[in-house]
Formats: sequence, structure tokens, C-alpha cells
Amino acid sequence: MKKLLLSVIVFLSLVFSVAASPAAINFDNLPKDKKFEELFLDFGNSYNSISYSDFNNKDAKKDDLKAANALYSYLKNKKKLNYDERLVKLLAGRCLYNYDEVTFSDVEKDFNDLEKDFPENAEHHWIYGNFLATTSKTLDAINELEKYMEMKNYYIGSFFINDFAYAQHMCDMPFNAYYTLTNGESIPEETIQNQELLNIIKNRLKESSSQEKYETRQVWRLSQEEEGYFYLYSTMLGISFPVKGSWVLNYKEFSDKSPAMCTMKIDGFNLNGKSGSISLLMMVYPQSFNPAASKEKLISSFNIIKKDTEEISEKTFEKYTYEDLSKYNDARKGSRGYIYAATIEPGKWASVKCEHPFDLSQLKGESGGTGYYVIAPSQKRLQEPVTVIMLIDSCNAFIEQTDQLLNELFSKAEFD
Repeated sequence: MKKLLLSVIVFLSLVFSVAASPAAINFDNLPKDKKFEELFLDFGNSYNSISYSDFNNKDAKKDDLKAANALYSYLKNKKKLNYDERLVKLLAGRCLYNYDEVTFSDVEKDFNDLEKDFPENAEHHWIYGNFLATTSKTLDAINELEKYMEMKNYYIGSFFINDFAYAQHMCDMPFNAYYTLTNGESIPEETIQNQELLNIIKNRLKESSSQEKYETRQVWRLSQEEEGYFYLYSTMLGISFPVKGSWVLNYKEFSDKSPAMCTMKIDGFNLNGKSGSISLLMMVYPQSFNPAASKEKLISSFNIIKKDTEEISEKTFEKYTYEDLSKYNDARKGSRGYIYAATIEPGKWASVKCEHPFDLSQLKGESGGTGYYVIAPSQKRLQEPVTVIMLIDSCNAFIEQTDQLLNELFSKAEFD
């Protein structure tokens, strides 16, 4: 289950007019000789112009690129560099890459050498993470920036917040980006330094209503694979649920008083050397759909042999065990399964907890060429309770395997 963390933010001012990852550098540790100071000042004045890719206007930026190349070459040819000089070289290389003046491997090597020589230092993770976010390696970017935060024990500068929120935005996690940029709304919006980024993120967050009609993708999304699982998630419903790639999965939006639904045919079960499967049906009713009657009708249609409760994602679910020996009356030894039900109030940060990152580097176009991904709006959590009902259809022969699987799935699930 995702934990939300608040950071201790230190507000910094920089010596020259640059933003974001240059704040990782300790300027006091840089050389004081006139040659370096001149090159560094020229680069500082050029940084904002070349810190992002704008290849169509490369010719107009030739003086800025000349300044970055001069500093990069100076540091590359200098025999011995301290840690912060090497950070400057990494930063200059990150800008030059935007205009094909150096290769990705050049920047990657500078980072790997820093990691080898200074494994206890955190700042190169920040600069490299920001670089990765601008080169579509969005998941790697998040990982590097999270390493920086962990190494700093979440005692971080305000400029870092901008870079981390930008990486989350590029990972298609706008709710997490907003949470980061406002530090869980502990920072008033009007005081946020990067108002442009804030407005871009806010414009992606859309109100939700159970009285409106939505396309399936507005209600449900499927994440990329994360540690062996994909996640079917809904920021609108406050749900994140793990699924395997081999399972047959179908899902649909809610409409006309019908619940949002997903069905899973779950393979991987074995009986006397033969493969078998079970099924899971999840139905999610907005409270305005009056779900109580539907729940009672479902429960009454099964032979309930036990009623209990179970904690899932820190929410108390009613648990009904049913059995029908007239069904599956072969080696499966009769039908046996569970019904889980809970009414869940909307959590303040439900959409944040349920989001999953999208790694743009995995996007491929036709014939393996360039792929395109449209960063779409995301729906806010419905501001009303939702009732979640899960029906697991298994059998007595599979029940121990079923219980083990459910324990694993529920430990990774999120309902909020």
C-alpha cells in the first residue's frame, strides 16, 4: 500500500538566474580562478535557454551552446575535479545532449563515474534524474529522484520539488505531482515558485460525478508491469488492484445505475497435473446508485456458510464464505468462494495513492519506431462513498491456493 510522505523543504536562492537541478551544486566548493568563474557565469546565463530541447531553434541558441561547450571542454580536459566540479560537468552535458552536442552515453558515463567515486553523495542522483525525465526515461527518473530524497532523509530544497513534480507529471501521475508541488497542501498555491508547472498540473485534474457518463479509460486504467504485477486502477473510484499479465481481464465504466465492473479469469492453479483457474468479479457502486439492495440480492443467491470481516487496505470488508457441493462436483469437490463488501468514504488523497507511473521509454510506435503518448486529463475521486463488492468463484480443491493468492493480492491493493 502506498504511503504518502511529507518533506521538510528548505528554501534556497541561487547565485545566478537558473532553476531546478543546478541547486544541487555547492557553489562554495567550486574553483575561484578567473577562467573557471568566467566560463561558469557564461554557462549560468545560458542555462535556461538550453536546459530543455528546442531543436528547431538550435541555430538561435548557438552562443548559449558555445558557452556550455566551453565549460564542458574545460572540465573534461582538467586532470583533477572535485565532486561539485563534476556535478557542473554533468549538468553541462545534460544541456548539450538536448541539442546532440554530446551523446546519451556521455552523460550516463559521467553519472556512473560519480556513483562509483562518490556512492555516499546524493546530488548526482538529482541532476541525472532530472536529465532522465527530459529524455522520456520517466520511470528511471523517478527512481533516481527518490534515491536523492531517501539519501537526504526527505530534507530537501524547494528547487528539487519542481524537478520531482515535473518527473511525476511526465510519468502521467498528475495527482502525485500536485501533492509534491504543494507538499500535501502545506504550501499555499500562490507561494509556489513554478506557477506555470502548477497550472499545467491543475488543468489535468478533472472533477468527477456519478451523474455523468465517462469513457472506460476515464474510469479505469491499466499500469505497466511493476515487480511482477500490472495494476488496474481508478483515480475516480479510489482503487488500485494487482493483476497478472496471463489473466483474462475485462473492465467497464459505470453507467445508468450499473456499477463499474472488472472480471478476471485467474490461471495458475493445478489439480492432478491439469491446469485450472478461478474467477474474480469486482463491482463498484457509487453511493447514489443505492448499492445496498444489489449487495443483499447477490448475497442471498449463495449458500453462505460463514460470515466474517477482513481488513484490506486498512478498510474493514464484510467477508461471506459460500459453498455449493452440487456445482463443480468432480475432482474440484464442489464450488467454494467468497464475497467481500465494503462501503468506502472518499479519502482526501485517494487519487494520489491509486496512481501508477507510465514509463515513456517503453512506448514504441509502428515497426518499433517512435511512439507517441498523449498526456490526458485525470479524474478526481468521486466525492461520495463507493461500495466495493468482490465475488471470488473457486472450488474446495483450490481453496488453499485461492487463500494464498488473495492474501498476496489484498496486500498490494488500495481502496480509498
